[in-house]
Amino acid sequence: MSKSQVEAAIESGNPFTLLMADGKEYKVPHPDYISLSPKGTFVTVYDDEEKFYVLPLITMTGIASSTTDARSEGK
Repeated sequence: MSKSQVEAAIESGNPFTLLMADGKEYKVPHPDYISLSPKGTFVTVYDDEEKFYVLPLITMTGIASSTTDARSEGK
């Protein structure tokens, strides 16, 4: 992963999930739940339980969209 890919996901304003090399996933429901270090080598992801996770960019393997199609909800 690159810093610019993470920045693009944050700037989209859409929810997404960070996929890690160890198989773990970190959900980012809103841009307020993630911050990027000044050099872009780490991100910090926050959750609703006041926990946070510092994740090295080098161990990220992908970004998955967490958006749902509103037309399919409630059917």
